[in-house]
Amino acid sequence: METAVVNQQFTYHKKSGYTGFIIAMICVCMLETVGVSYLLYKWSPVLHWIHLFLSVSTILFLILDLRAVSKNPIILQNEELVINVGLRPAVHIQLPTILEIKSGKLNFENDRKNKEVLDLSLLGFDEPTFELVLAEPMQFKNKSIQRIFFTVDDERAFYELVNQRRGNQ
Repeated sequence: METAVVNQQFTYHKKSGYTGFIIAMICVCMLETVGVSYLLYKWSPVLHWIHLFLSVSTILFLILDLRAVSKNPIILQNEELVINVGLRPAVHIQLPTILEIKSGKLNFENDRKNKEVLDLSLLGFDEPTFELVLAEPMQFKNKSIQRIFFTVDDERAFYELVNQRRGNQ
């Protein structure tokens, strides 16, 4: 007998200022590209083309990351939590490995610099809504991760669903 795959998706960008920040950065980059490219072309055409290539690459990255953030939600699928923030590598966490899920006032500012902490918040200066404490460290990009900070827009539904799925093991 096959078990049905139950997916629940949660956004993480709607309550942050990420969309506005990235749009502002794109506008600034475009203005800077035009002005600096004009000045560089008169001084050194080679530097002009290098600057133009790097600027267009940066603008393209920002656009693609913004699109990826809006199209890739956090997914709770059966016994796995998949956190995929923009173009960054996805983190796959098995629900049985979650020791504790904390929400509310977190000690984020002091803890985010620790080597065993993975910060998946969008802007880095936004306060995350959750902290996952893992029963055993997991490997992520050659680091041993024990705790993960991240943000979810619908905090209550996420918290209840994760705790419900953890209780059904």
